[in-house]
Amino acid sequence: MDKAKFFTMAFAAVAASFLSACSSLTNLTPEKVPENSSRIYTLSMSAYINDGSVIQDSIEPFVVIDEKTIPMKEVKNINYDRFYEFDYSLPPNRKGARYYFLLKYKADNSVSGVIRDRQITSPTVYSLDPVRRYVVDMQNERGPVGSIVPVLGRGFDKLDKIYVDGKETDTEYVSRTTMTFAVPPLAAGKNYDVELVGTHGRIWVGQFRVDTASLDVSPASLEIAGGEVSNVIFNIGFKAPAGGFPIDVKTNIPSSVVMEDVIVPEGQSSVSVTVKGAAEGKGSLFANAVGFREKIVPVVVSKSDSQESVLGEVSDAISADKKPVAPLKPASADASKLNAPITPAAQSTIAPAGK
Repeated sequence: MDKAKFFTMAFAAVAASFLSACSSLTNLTPEKVPENSSRIYTLSMSAYINDGSVIQDSIEPFVVIDEKTIPMKEVKNINYDRFYEFDYSLPPNRKGARYYFLLKYKADNSVSGVIRDRQITSPTVYSLDPVRRYVVDMQNERGPVGSIVPVLGRGFDKLDKIYVDGKETDTEYVSRTTMTFAVPPLAAGKNYDVELVGTHGRIWVGQFRVDTASLDVSPASLEIAGGEVSNVIFNIGFKAPAGGFPIDVKTNIPSSVVMEDVIVPEGQSSVSVTVKGAAEGKGSLFANAVGFREKIVPVVVSKSDSQESVLGEVSDAISADKKPVAPLKPASADASKLNAPITPAAQSTIAPAGK
């Protein structure tokens, strides 16, 4: 054989091998395919052929599955140069399948003038394992503490729980496709991971942003006298989680206000606490809770009437020692009869209490 022709053919073979090696098939089928009632799943791939000698009309894409080589159809008007898919029907009583892609084409070698058959095979064997339990959507991605958030999906059961920031929340199982959870007490202005946790493992749901909530306090302001007692109601707007929901209340007039600790009982949305006035003063109550905006309640504690009465009596007693007190006289003759005894006839005209 002529040496020049030999080297030319060898070079062409090496070039063809190199071009074929740079070609590739990419699996575009989702790694986790949700189970559906029809049991039909679309397998898709894209092809990159780095071979200038390819005969365009000769390209044939295949999926090899269930020991069968099945042609795929080309999809038009997409971002990929070559995109193919096949609707695979999973046989009854089968949980999944194994598959890989194959692309065949012909190349026209202008150097040798010979048309050759070539093929590209996907780099690995893939698994089709339809997921029977999955999350589709978390309907709200942000909200305040205590808000109820629906989670949609499939395969939920009554043992499933929703975790936010690694902590179990108040979860309600609605159906196999719907669950809800209450946003737990967490610092506002941050994003937290949400997970579905159950006997079948953990599934990441998404991220939830906690917004600042408003605390309702009634009355909005407080005016009491020293020694007087009043009730103040704190409402968080949702059912308190296990162990109750504490509210930290401080004041800038500690000598004027006597108050018990504030904890909304488990399962309740509000609590009524007793506030007692002490020394005279004017200031505020400052109520804070995790995830809530600070609530300020103005407070005025006045001098008690009993204190003023006692002081008046003491003053009168001191004055009585220094000045004679004139006897009281009736304002009229009729008025003097008010002290007369009640006669039997008069007694008969008085009805018993409650009638």
